[in-house]
Amino acid sequence: MKNNTAITILLIFLVVMNGILLFLVLKKPERQKRPPRSFISHQLGFDEIQQQKFNKIDSEHQSRMRGMDGRSKDLKKYLFLGLGDSTFTDKKLDSVSILIGALSKEKEIEIFNYFKEIKKVCNEGQQSKLEAILSKALQHGPNRPPPPHDR
Repeated sequence: MKNNTAITILLIFLVVMNGILLFLVLKKPERQKRPPRSFISHQLGFDEIQQQKFNKIDSEHQSRMRGMDGRSKDLKKYLFLGLGDSTFTDKKLDSVSILIGALSKEKEIEIFNYFKEIKKVCNEGQQSKLEAILSKALQHGPNRPPPPHDR
């Protein structure tokens, strides 16, 4: 009888531990929260006409970024599927890496042009606010410690 009790307790313990493990493995990590798209227009105080122009610029930008993200994901998938492929040569690796780099460049240019277009919608005061928002975003906040190589 004691043997059955010990096995039952051990079994319950293992089931609980497996449940905790599954929860930790399947739980999606929280992504860094991005401000909503309306953050910029709200901070800049766009009027109705500016808001309509901003919405159009933002919608087109999001569409282009989704396309680039999809291509990037496909290239990376192809690249890492090559790990198990004996015919995947260094030449293929270089080619795919160059394509991923070019796509990364394209994305950076798209982001720059996105903010350039938003700036055209702004009046002078809003342009200053936009520059301050971008400057703060690039610093990742005012209390960011300097990089290790600057210490």
